[in-house]
Amino acid sequence: MPIMFLKCPECGHEFQGLVLAGTRPPEEWVCSQCGSRKAEVRSDKKPVPHPWETGHGHGLCPCCQ
Repeated sequence: MPIMFLKCPECGHEFQGLVLAGTRPPEEWVCSQCGSRKAEVRSDKKPVPHPWETGHGHGLCPCCQ
């Protein structure tokens, strides 16, 4: 489940998107601020694994608390 870093070229909003295990990334990303369907994956930031996949061992996801 990689976390992708995204940016909207229309409003400049930067946000994250989660790609569920066993699925493909969407063909288009929607900006969570302005609703534009032109949000793009940032090429300067590599996707990172979701904390549940890294074995943090706390039983809770620290990014969702």
